[in-house]
Amino acid sequence: MRLCLLISTLLTTAILGLAEKKAISAVESGIDWQSSDKVSASIENWPLEKVLQSLSDLRKWQVLVEPDLKSSVTTRFRDLPQTDALRRLLNNVNFVIIPSRTGPSRMLVYETASKNAVKRIVPSKRLAKREKPKKEGSGKIDNELIVTIDPKSGVDIEALARQLGAKVSGKIDGLDIYQLEFENAEEADKALAQLEQNDAVTSIDNNFTIQQPEQLSPVNLPAPPLNLRPASADKDGMVVGLIDSSVQRNGSQVSDFLLPEISLAGTSSDQPGQVSHGTSMAETILRGLSASLEGTQETSVRILPVDVYGQSDNTSTFDVARGVQAAIEGGADIVSLSLGSDQPNSLLKSVIQAGSKEGVLFLAAAGNEPTGQPVYPAAQKEVIGVTALNRNGQRVASYANNGNFVEAAAPGVGVTVLNNQTFFGTGTSFSTAYTAGVAAGIGSTQKLSMPQVREAITNNMRPPGTGP
Repeated sequence: MRLCLLISTLLTTAILGLAEKKAISAVESGIDWQSSDKVSASIENWPLEKVLQSLSDLRKWQVLVEPDLKSSVTTRFRDLPQTDALRRLLNNVNFVIIPSRTGPSRMLVYETASKNAVKRIVPSKRLAKREKPKKEGSGKIDNELIVTIDPKSGVDIEALARQLGAKVSGKIDGLDIYQLEFENAEEADKALAQLEQNDAVTSIDNNFTIQQPEQLSPVNLPAPPLNLRPASADKDGMVVGLIDSSVQRNGSQVSDFLLPEISLAGTSSDQPGQVSHGTSMAETILRGLSASLEGTQETSVRILPVDVYGQSDNTSTFDVARGVQAAIEGGADIVSLSLGSDQPNSLLKSVIQAGSKEGVLFLAAAGNEPTGQPVYPAAQKEVIGVTALNRNGQRVASYANNGNFVEAAAPGVGVTVLNNQTFFGTGTSFSTAYTAGVAAGIGSTQKLSMPQVREAITNNMRPPGTGP
């Protein structure tokens, strides 16, 4: 009897163990976070950054990590409580969760001290406030076409749109470029065939969505002073066009250096407790400008903000092209574009080419994925593609894109002050804005033409390990 009981017990234990093993392996190479906050995982040799990305994508916390923290995680478990699961997932690296009444809690992951956890792990998929129809993965807006009309043809664009079953939802004045919106993708495809046969149409483009970079994180760090004073209003100076989200004037350090904002996307969604990406780029431009000068100086450089996002988390290549044209017409000498797409676009290309012929200098971000593949408009030959340096400035940052199209590199970190709160961010957005500020400083103090400024930037700020 005892032998039968022992065999039965062993068999039951073996079956339960096998069932548990199968249950754990059912979480195939991933993390299963249940609504009850019970967690199961099965991961093998995951870099810590991949684990943190998975945690960030849950949107339970705003995840910040100490830069350059490296680890490899292998673990398997099932139905553990949240705290125990995090200890296993983070491979005994230090972490603390700080609750917040006004937003998501912050998870600080660090090796030395929690105050050093300043690098934001951005969720891989953003929740857009406004969605446009698009094909999965491509970012193409399927129900829109961008059409350029020969001005000598005398075509009535409104009549042509009605004939095609579309409406004119946007235009770029002076360039005879129009945004046509259709009821659905099928109608747009039918119209495309007709437009290709129309001699008055000089080009047809697709429109693509461009995501706005993530918000910056608040940190308990002091920000260095700008060491700049605005020159008198009647003194003409260099203008940097900033194509981005809205720039906040109240409570920021940039208000005295701003020209009136051009809004192409309606009312902005600025909040007093959160710095906008545009505001952080404006302050970063001024920090680059300050770095190119000696000591505290008066400057006549001004920033022309062009908001192409409004209340949305995305914009489009058409709206960016409109923004570039608006900046050029507003007198911009330099245009900073801390945005990009992996899709080349002939519309944006033509607008930038037109501005370049007028002597405007363009800079654009190379992107925050180290693929080596071109990102547009940074990869356009008229544009200086800018990547980010790591903390010591000796090499390109591990997250930053680099390739033959990249011509300049600058610090990939930035601090911004709004209402006495310091915000911190990383990325090639900051590198681009900083370089635009340096370019403005060189051009304004040395009285250089934009081609000369471009030569100075590409000669003296080229990425480590490239060129002579």
